[in-house]
Parts: sequence; structure tokens; C-alpha cells
Amino acid sequence: MSTESAAPVVVIDAGRPDGIARGVQALVQATAADVTVVLGGTSEARAVAQELFGAASRAVTVIDEAGAALWNAASGRHPGQPLVLVDGATEPVPGWLETLCAVAARHPDAASVTPLSNAAAFLSVPRRNLPWPLLAEHTPQAVAARVAAETLSMHPRVPTALPHCALLSWPALELAGLFETALPPGEALADWSARATAVGLQHLVADELVVGHRGELEGWASGQWPVQAGDRHPALRAAVAEAAESRHSPLSRALLSASVALEPLSVTVDARCLAATQVTGTVMHVVEVLGALSARDDVRVRAVLPETVAPVLGAALGRMERLDRTTVPQLDTEPSRTHVVHRPWQVDSLAELALLDLFGERTVITNQDLIAYRTPAVFYSADAWLDYRRTTRDALGLASGVVCFSDAAAEDLLAEDLAAVDRVTVVPLGAEPQYLRIDEAVRPAGLAEGQEPFLLMLGTRFRHKNVGFALELLAALRSSHGWSGRMVLAGADVLHGSGSAEDAAWMLRNSGHAEHVVDLGPITEAEKRWLMREAAAVVYPSAYEGFGLVPFEAAALGTPCLLASVSSLREHLDPELALLQPWSAAASAVRVAPVLGDAAQGSALAAAQRAAGGALTWERTADGLVDAYRTAIRAPVSSAVRLTDDLARVEHDYWQLRDQVASAAWRLIDPDRPLVDESLAERLAGVLEQDDGHARLDRAISGRRRLPFRSGR
Repeated sequence: MSTESAAPVVVIDAGRPDGIARGVQALVQATAADVTVVLGGTSEARAVAQELFGAASRAVTVIDEAGAALWNAASGRHPGQPLVLVDGATEPVPGWLETLCAVAARHPDAASVTPLSNAAAFLSVPRRNLPWPLLAEHTPQAVAARVAAETLSMHPRVPTALPHCALLSWPALELAGLFETALPPGEALADWSARATAVGLQHLVADELVVGHRGELEGWASGQWPVQAGDRHPALRAAVAEAAESRHSPLSRALLSASVALEPLSVTVDARCLAATQVTGTVMHVVEVLGALSARDDVRVRAVLPETVAPVLGAALGRMERLDRTTVPQLDTEPSRTHVVHRPWQVDSLAELALLDLFGERTVITNQDLIAYRTPAVFYSADAWLDYRRTTRDALGLASGVVCFSDAAAEDLLAEDLAAVDRVTVVPLGAEPQYLRIDEAVRPAGLAEGQEPFLLMLGTRFRHKNVGFALELLAALRSSHGWSGRMVLAGADVLHGSGSAEDAAWMLRNSGHAEHVVDLGPITEAEKRWLMREAAAVVYPSAYEGFGLVPFEAAALGTPCLLASVSSLREHLDPELALLQPWSAAASAVRVAPVLGDAAQGSALAAAQRAAGGALTWERTADGLVDAYRTAIRAPVSSAVRLTDDLARVEHDYWQLRDQVASAAWRLIDPDRPLVDESLAERLAGVLEQDDGHARLDRAISGRRRLPFRSGR
């Protein structure tokens, strides 16, 4: 088909006289004076509109028809020209006609081009299928400008044009024919659209354009789409239902992008990990993210919390005045999706992923690291590890966005082909907490009084945390450098993937040094603060970290941290600030001893490490997350999501059918142990289809008469 070039004709169908003035005023202000305008509609509304156009010195052609008859008459009077149908309750905005024509010109096979609106059925924004009243602070012009600034200009396909405003190309009018005058306007347009689709044309959405509309489109309320047109074209209603309900189509992406241009970005953060009694790195991360996000004016944050939150965490949440709090049971009774749902740590089951999908339109997952993914030792069996790997692959493949704490973590993810590069965003953490600040410091009861200095090895006893190296470092410092201090180990052991057995063996083999090692096990936050503040240095010889908060926590208390420039730790800390030589305890002790022997050097190292984290703020983290959320909204939905939806629908249909089969009947046809084979089923059906079939079968079962066949069973 040739590109549309003829001048468009605007056809106004004035329905109600009480609202026509706004529409006329908007059209006059937004439409060039040389554009042909045809006016029809009800006699009363038409008369009011004609008088208003006259008052504005704007010439119009009046046709004494409405709806489909008006459109047919206008088409007959202006052959070769596209028609732009406008409902009398519609308020065009500057540039509206030019935009519709430009979209039509870009798509020569377009039968129609329809703009978004605040009340236009499945093309309504900011909420699809829900009318949005035009308030004083949301004029059509302001709405249009905001959407135009954020538009994707995707021009998604839809099954039909809508009568609030639509450009119909002249070639489509030629091929699809005239409108059915026996149908109401919305029905007639849907019927025409179906005929245009049948001849190979398409109906597009100008998603960069929003026009105002007062009230709902008649016949287009959600779930009550054109009935007669649907009867004539059986697939039409199904196609409209898909356009109105699909969450993973190009249309849904365009509408979601328009939505976040018109209202604050809404995000649900899965914060159920706050049931923990220990403040782990994950817990701190979640609390600080909630605080930083909820402090923003452009984001509405909802936290899904556990039923019970530890007091120290509850106090931190209490300082977030604008945070919306909910629980899973509450969402079960009042389900609602925000623009995005964010899981700030790995997903460990597909059931969890399905639950997240109920919280938000798009899912973003933080992949902290791949320690568990590549380390079978942290699982109780090989099968459990493989199951975790499958779940990780599926979850990251289905997510609209993946967040990593560091470039190192992101590179790991990409090396394993676990996420597409355009779906991965690196968002570093903040170095110092703003909401989860613990001021109380308590000496652990298990640490005897003494004046000798100590090194602090903090963290759970996973093998990669490298406690064994810390013990070797202690031995090297005491044996070769005359350091007289001790080592304090603090942190919970783990059931799988622990290095504590190797550590115990070291203690037995090195009893002279072992007597200077204190193992406190799990500690409180107040005890952690005291230990970090009083330690000569914190030892952090972790071989792999997705980020690594401990060095910055220590530096904030004036304590230097002994670490190696490996994994993510090399990204924010200059190698000169990393004194450990991986993984030589002797070489590391040479570099560490001067810091332990000179308080000034220790203080200088701590100050430099703290300064290195100066740019790492939680406000910056929130900035990065908001960017990641917006990217996820604008990104195409993964094909895996659509496949998962299809499989879920098949399973739903199966169980819906299965549940309708009585248990006794199911025993007859159970695929695993059928009581009736195919041959017998055919003969039974033949008997039952006869007029007296049921009675004959009943008599046969009762033993009063034999059926004229034998079962082979």
C-alpha cells in the first residue's frame, strides 16, 4: 500500500450538548485552520457545537447524521482522504493530528491509528481499562507532554480502533468498505476493524499521543466489549480480551511506560527476610534500600514484611514515615500490583517467583553473588544443588531486570549466560547505614578481660570466608613479627559448606597459637559494634564477595580492615589499601605488621578506606535502583515469561476440566489405570446414545438383563 499523503478530514460525532464546549475549544486550539472539519451527531449537540465553531470563526461542514451513517457520509463526500473520527467528549491536544498522520505514514499497512486517552477502555492511561478523571493538576495538555517525553513510540498492534479518536486510512476504507449503520458507533467501528484485519491491514496505537476524554466509551466498559460485532467476528472479542488483559504484550509495555510518566513509580520490595534475628548483609541492604527509596518523592514504596520483625529492625522501619507496609496474607485479601516488584536477594523456588508476580507488573531480582550457584558444598546433596541451579536459571531468565552489587558479580552472571547483558544493572550498596544504625556497644561475655590487642574475623563460617587463612596470618604475625595479640572469631557456623572442621584441625595442630584464638560464635549487633570498635584490625580475607560491606563498617568506626584486592573488593578500594597478599600468610604478615605496630598507621589506613567509600551512599543506591526499575518497565518481556504463562494456562485448563470429572467417572478413564478401554468405551457410548440406553445399562448392571456385548477385560 502507498504511504498516506492526502489531507485528513476530521469527523466529529457530537453526542451530548453539556460537554461539547470543551471538545470544540480543544479542537479549535489544537488543529490548523485549513483542516476540513465535518460535524454530525445528535441534533441538540450538533446545534450547540455548530454555534460554538461559528463563535470561534471556524468553518465546519454539517451533516445531519450520527455514528456510522455520519462516517459513511463523510467518506462519500471526501473520497481519497483519511478520516479522523473524534467523539464529542474528546479533547485533542496540540500536535495531535500531525502525530496521527505521521504514525500512519510510517506504517503503510495501517488501517487505523488510535491514540491513548485517560478514558479509552484498553487504551486508558495511567491504568488500563479504568477511566481516570482529568483533574485540575492533570490537564490533557500536561498529560500529553509528560507521556510524549517518556514515550517508547512502539506503535503496538491492537484488534480494533476505538471511537474516542482514530485515524482511518483511505486505502483501508476502500478495502474494508463502509460502516454498518445498524450498529452503534463503537460496534460499527469494531466490525469495520475486523473486516480491515481480514484483508491484511493492521490497527496501531500512537503511544506517544494522549488525548483527553470525558466519561467512558459507550459499549467498551471492561469485559463488556462490542457484542454484536463479536457475534459477527468470533475471534474479535477474544482478541480484545487479550489486548485488555495481557500483561506481557507490546501494548502492556507501552501502557506501563505511559503509566510511570503520569504517576509516581510504584515498587513492592520483598522484605520478608526481615524475620531474621541476626543483622546480616542482606538484612542491612533491604532495610537501607527501603529507607532510601521511601524518602524519594518520585517513588511509592510498599514493603512485604514478615508477620514478626525483630525490634532493632522494627525501630529502623519506624523511621520511614512514607513506607507502605503489608504482609502476604493482606495481599491475598487485597491483591494489587505495583509497577515493579523487587526481590533484593536470590529466589530459591519457582513458587516464590510466582508469588512475586502477584506483587508487581515487572519483576526485578538482585543476584548478590554466585557462591551457592557454583559451590555444591553448601547444599546437603547434589540434587539439592542442581535444583538450586535450575531455579536460579529460571528466575533470572524470567526476570525483567537483574541487579548486581558490583561489576565482578555482573561479569560472573554473564559468564554463566544467566542473564542478557541489557537486563543487568550494576548498583553498588551504600558504605554506611542511615536507618539501621546501632549506637549501643556491649563487650561480649565470652571475651575475657585483657589488655592484649586482637584481630577480629567476622562472618558466617562458610569456607570461602577463609577463616583458615586468618589463623595462618595470626601464626605468622606472632612467630615472625613478635605481635602479641590474639584472634577473635565471631559468627554463626553453617550446616553445609562450613570450614569449621578444617579450622578445628588447625587448632589441634597449632596448639601454641590456638590458645590465642577466641571463638565467640553468633553475636548481637551491640557486641559486633564493640568488637569492631575495639579491634586492632578487622581481618576480611574473603576469596569471593558480591560487594563486601565489612571494610566500610570497620572504617566507619575508625578500625582498619585487612583484605585482599580480589573479586568485588578491588572495585571501590585501591590496591594500596588492601594489605593481604592472596593467599600467602607470610607475605601478608610483612605488610600487616607495621599497621598493627603503629596506631597512627592503622588510623591512616582506616581513614583512607572510609574515604574510598565516601561516594557509596544509599541515596546513590536508590538512584541506581530506580533506573533499573524504569529499564525493566521499558524492556521487552522475555519470551520465557510468555512460555511460562502459556504452560500455566494449559495446566489451569487441565485441572479445570479434571475437577469437573466426578471421582467415580475418573476411575473409569484414569490414564494410569483405566477401567474402561477404548473399545469398551465406544460400545458403552453406542448403547447410551440410544433412547433407552440408560435404562438398558441400568438393568444389565442390576443383573436383570445382559448387554449385547462382552468386555475384553
